[in-house]
Amino acid sequence: MALYFNITCKLSIHWIVFLDEHEYNRYIIKNLVFSFDKLFMDEVIFISDGIYSVISEVQLRDILQTLQAYTNIPICLIGTDGRRILHFGEETGFCQLLKKSAFTDSACLSLQVKAGLRAKELGEAYIFSCLGNLNHIAFPLIYQEELLGTVILGPFLMDAPDSTLVSEVAETHRLSPTRSLELYDELGGLQIVTPPRVQLLKKLLDYLLSPLIPAERIMLMQSQEKAFQQSKINETIQRYKEQSEPTSSEYFYKKEKQLLTRVRTGNVQEVKALLNDLLGYVLFSQGGSLESVRIRSIELTTLLSRVAIDGGAQAELISDLSNKLLPAMFHEPDLDSLCLRLQEMVESFMKAMFQEQDKGNLSIRRALRYMADHYSEKLELNDVAEYVQLSPSYFSTLFHQVVGISFREQLSRIRVEESKLLLLSTDYPLAEIAVSVGFPDQSYYCKVFKRIVGLTPRKFRG
Repeated sequence: MALYFNITCKLSIHWIVFLDEHEYNRYIIKNLVFSFDKLFMDEVIFISDGIYSVISEVQLRDILQTLQAYTNIPICLIGTDGRRILHFGEETGFCQLLKKSAFTDSACLSLQVKAGLRAKELGEAYIFSCLGNLNHIAFPLIYQEELLGTVILGPFLMDAPDSTLVSEVAETHRLSPTRSLELYDELGGLQIVTPPRVQLLKKLLDYLLSPLIPAERIMLMQSQEKAFQQSKINETIQRYKEQSEPTSSEYFYKKEKQLLTRVRTGNVQEVKALLNDLLGYVLFSQGGSLESVRIRSIELTTLLSRVAIDGGAQAELISDLSNKLLPAMFHEPDLDSLCLRLQEMVESFMKAMFQEQDKGNLSIRRALRYMADHYSEKLELNDVAEYVQLSPSYFSTLFHQVVGISFREQLSRIRVEESKLLLLSTDYPLAEIAVSVGFPDQSYYCKVFKRIVGLTPRKFRG
């Protein structure tokens, strides 16, 4: 006699047939329990992966699998806890040998988690070297400023196999000559991706993975950005209220000049902070008037459009952006929307300027931002090359090709622009200004300033 059991669960409905034979029944029951436990655990794992509540698992699997098949480079998705959620492509023989004799799989995953956090800080894909000196790309999957998981593409080489890759690892972990030779042989099985192609791979990951977050999620993020901006503006207004002495209109124009100068450096976060300071001042001095902010926004749009064109952006593109954004400023119904629209305009102009300047090269863009943040230090080409994970010689060549001038000349221009603010807003001696912006002495500073600006610092200060 046959017995039928209808088992219902979240994922599916199973019909199991038990026959009368005692031993066979026990076999079926054992496998039934195993199958049900596995089904239940799979569901628990699915729920624990918060990434799938935001990103489609089917789409993510398909993209990663396609990328692996096309590049022939292993690719995986790891959670923030270091657990490998998805994996496509066979583990390289090089990695298998290293895990037998040098370090564990958990050590590799720990490094990949750190790379994901670094990529989150940068807001873009991050190239890094693993414990075995092999190259990888970490792409952060971010939602509401939180890291959901990291896509790791690698390992791969950027050049022909080099024995120094093995010798360093062998010396650190005291590997035998035989194992070292085995490792070197396995290097031949790794894909070689030249530095220009690595940059293209980074862009490809961004194009494929960024759109996976649904449009309504992006709208929510925009709403949060608006709330964050208003909180910063309110902080600025409160600061002005607490000042014992009133702030003159001259203060606004100094801040405005500072904003225009910072736009040229490409530091978006600093520009947004200055913009919120300006908006807070306007609202404070004009009693929260919507029309006052609207007028100032239109004036600032005109000034920024000129800065963007002077910075290398295409005049036609800036004109199109202005034609789209200016009418929107006239019709924004409230202060929150108008302030966010102005911030969008500033970011759009900066994007247009720097995309033209670096032709979309993210490594050079990162380098320019780093230079803008560290210009006052003793900054050398090797320091910035190391920061963007490129060799000094390749970085120097790429920088000149993209920016159009040498690394040293660009650094000098940044320092001169920063010194202009100090010349106009302080009475500091020239020697002090020179050192504060990174020049070794006043004489060299004055020489560079005159070459770039056409005037001496004293004449510029008036």
